[in-house]
Amino acid sequence: MNAHSDIAKVQRELDAAKVLREQIADLAQGDEDFIRDTLEGEADFEGIVRSLLAGIGEDEAMADGIDVYVKELAGRKDRLASRAKLKRSLICTALEIAGRKTIETDVGTVTLSAVKPKAIVIEEADIPAEFFKPQPPKLDQAALSAALRDGREVKGANLSNGGTTIRILRK
Repeated sequence: MNAHSDIAKVQRELDAAKVLREQIADLAQGDEDFIRDTLEGEADFEGIVRSLLAGIGEDEAMADGIDVYVKELAGRKDRLASRAKLKRSLICTALEIAGRKTIETDVGTVTLSAVKPKAIVIEEADIPAEFFKPQPPKLDQAALSAALRDGREVKGANLSNGGTTIRILRK
């Protein structure tokens, strides 16, 4: 490589770094901590990309952690709902055994009430259509994209121009 191509390469990297800095500032939407943490000490293009890669890893790890936590909370919610249902059943049984219709306590009043019988589904496929609620259709984005890529014309849809993305390999 000659000096001229080295200078051109450095200039392209500086231009790319400038564009990255501007895009980071736009992405941050005034979040000075985000801008500082992303750009802190990074003056060159590779340093900025490295900082962004590290941030992607942290963000993805936090998102994964939140997914796990949400599943744990959903499990806890289900257990609490089941426990509350069991406690209701215990109170109902206790009132029936005691022959009492109502009981008042300092935290609430409980009254036995008759419940109407409800349907128990044995085989859903045998139930007539009149008992089903129509559901709004849901777009199958993958099938639509595949049809358009195969050259099929679909009214109301076009293919995007595609684009580029990055693939991150972790060491």
